[in-house]
Amino acid sequence: MSGENPITHVSHEAWTREGLAVMVVGASGDLAKKKTYPSLLSLFAGSLLPKDVAIYGYARSRMTDGELRERLRPYLAGKQEEAVLEDFLSRCYYQSGSGYGDIDGWK
Repeated sequence: MSGENPITHVSHEAWTREGLAVMVVGASGDLAKKKTYPSLLSLFAGSLLPKDVAIYGYARSRMTDGELRERLRPYLAGKQEEAVLEDFLSRCYYQSGSGYGDIDGWK
């Protein structure tokens, strides 16, 4: 793979044209904000996630999709171009529940 552009290298693979839903459990926590979402942003920016990826966060904290995006923004700002960041954040959604065993909260 020496000298090969990794984006060109994977663009022919079928998974790049399919959808993907990623579930981040504990999405309101420090690990998610500081490690998980920045890693997902890096993969997204490098075209290493399918174009139709959707990222769903789940936790007990009550918040909206927009509130999640604003909580994530300080941890993601400056890591990619603003347009890439906005595209990534538009794919991030949030659902809260009373606990991780709350079956209705996962629906």
